[in-house]
Amino acid sequence: MTYETETWIAVDLTFLSSREYPANSQLYAKFDAVFTNKSTGGSLKIPGFWDGGRTFVVRFAPTEPGEWEYLTSAPDDPDLDGNCGTVRAKPYAGDLEIYKRGFVTTNGSKHFVYADGTPFFYLGDTHWNMYEEEYDTAGPHAGDTGAQSHFKYIVDKRVEQGFTVYQSEPIATQANLADGDLNESDVRAFQQNDRYYRYIAEKGLVHANAEFFFSSSMSAKLMEDEEYLEAISRYWAARYGAYPVMWTLAQEADNDFYHERGDQKIYDFTNNPWVKIAEYLHKYDAYCHPLSCHQENAVYTTVTGEGSTAADRDNGGRSAFYSAEVTQRTGHNWWAAQWSPDLHGQDNGKIALDYFESEKVAINYESRYCGLWTKDTGARMQSWISMLDGFAGVGYGAADIWLYNGTYDMNTTSDDGLEKITPKDKSARWSKAVDFESAWQQGILRRFFETFDWWNLKPDFQNEKVFKTDGAHYAAASVGNETVVIYLYSRDTDAGTVLGMDENAVYDARWFDPRTGVYTEIGEVRPDEGGAWKAPRRPGDLDYVLVLRKK
Repeated sequence: MTYETETWIAVDLTFLSSREYPANSQLYAKFDAVFTNKSTGGSLKIPGFWDGGRTFVVRFAPTEPGEWEYLTSAPDDPDLDGNCGTVRAKPYAGDLEIYKRGFVTTNGSKHFVYADGTPFFYLGDTHWNMYEEEYDTAGPHAGDTGAQSHFKYIVDKRVEQGFTVYQSEPIATQANLADGDLNESDVRAFQQNDRYYRYIAEKGLVHANAEFFFSSSMSAKLMEDEEYLEAISRYWAARYGAYPVMWTLAQEADNDFYHERGDQKIYDFTNNPWVKIAEYLHKYDAYCHPLSCHQENAVYTTVTGEGSTAADRDNGGRSAFYSAEVTQRTGHNWWAAQWSPDLHGQDNGKIALDYFESEKVAINYESRYCGLWTKDTGARMQSWISMLDGFAGVGYGAADIWLYNGTYDMNTTSDDGLEKITPKDKSARWSKAVDFESAWQQGILRRFFETFDWWNLKPDFQNEKVFKTDGAHYAAASVGNETVVIYLYSRDTDAGTVLGMDENAVYDARWFDPRTGVYTEIGEVRPDEGGAWKAPRRPGDLDYVLVLRKK
């Protein structure tokens, strides 16, 4: 059989078995295909998956052009064993970066990169119950958007706004893997879910997706059934590994899912089952996609526990994925942090520093959601603070989008330190929230950082090596003494003194408005003999970015 596709674009190879499998045994069927590029010798072993009835599928995305010969292996099923053929892969001819440059990886760096080594800017949008978003209709809350598909409309809008990542959980899926089974009903649900994955991929977004079910659905029986956990991990990697994805495991499962708080009492950090699942995913993922575990709130868990308030816990708030041994075994290579920086005062930098000092990529994956725990100002501020405090990307979330039709914390008044967020504010529907100013401002942030080598930024962490404030709250970072970026976010229009500049150089100084993306020129400036320069007052009493670049 001969198939055709383009590099990095998934193609499904379908195979039929005449065997009558006992109930649920399809999940354990050993079925793989080895793909070998005739020209280069490159090889990938891709696991296959059961797709209902007697149908099995191998989903393959070629990583380089040429003819890929495949040979299937299924020692327990003669119909699936020994099938051979070719996948002809032409070079990708479209405009999407993810297919022009290849799937995202870490490459041992502190930031994500495409397969060709080009830095990848992580800007995520949150959809914890994505499968509840109507795919074939606009749904009841579309307003005057003109949407024909609720789900597609938001994906398209986020692409337009500059987002690069789609963050999801399987919370609303109709596939029930927490019952220890995989049946025809589950497969039909997976076939429906495939549409979401495929559309996200078609639009060029990376899909940071969590696996199987919510953390609290893990039972003691499932924990002990390692054969089943390995089987569903293999199934997930087989079904979705050929798309541009990142694995994030279950919601807030990095440590013990708030074991001490009482959310669950099945496991703690010593026997966290998601560590084993990460190991299985890593084992079967031929593409070595980035793998993390969505962390608990940084109040409870960071990397080492530094900055958290969990010092009295047995592991002091340290991640279950902290050790070198666990990292090696699981392939865990990035942090999906849940951090809400101080917006009202000067953040002490302890939590951000803990992530920056790790060798792994760190993303502020979940912070305050706009319309629920903050408003546009706070949503904008926390992203800028995160980027200048050493994170390599941020996750954003908005009302009725982060959890469509959700009721979580909707009837209380919240306070982010800047503004009150009332139940009326929280009642905003997705058709309004998708166009929040802060959503567009996330794209402004991305475009700003992509004008220079943002991945080489070194945060100041209030060490006064880059900046000494006159009282304004700030986050500062620099690329050597070539580029200096200082985000001033308090209402005080005073700035401070820029430090560590090249005393023999001339710098171009400008103010950048993070709301509009417009620059205001300051002009050419020279530091004094100590490499310092006193910055002028800000153009206004809102947040601004001071940018200096050596000429």
